[in-house]
Amino acid sequence: MLIKQNELSKITGFFSCLSDETRLKIILSILEQPKTVNEIHQMLGEEKLALSAVSHQLTLMSNLGIVEFEKTGRSKSFRLSKQFCWCILRKALGHFEEKGGCKACQEAKKLNPIREFKSSFRI
Repeated sequence: MLIKQNELSKITGFFSCLSDETRLKIILSILEQPKTVNEIHQMLGEEKLALSAVSHQLTLMSNLGIVEFEKTGRSKSFRLSKQFCWCILRKALGHFEEKGGCKACQEAKKLNPIREFKSSFRI
């Protein structure tokens, strides 16, 4: 499988976004239902993070297509993008709860997943 540069950029942008603790907390805060910037700011802790920083992170994630918003008057409600399959995040969260990894990972360990992964992708 040949990965195009724009696809590679999207994938790295997605994982880069998830690797930042603040952005991950924002994503988790809107996992269940949309929230405004103020609601997210309150959930994350007003004393720990400026409102403008939350807004900046949401703009960044919106530009990446990770979150989307609906504007009502002067307020924006942010939600997770419908473009993404969020199973990857749920699986990542669940992965750390299971000792020895999930069943799929245990099976994969019997194979050589790194060699298989490398041979299936060309950059």
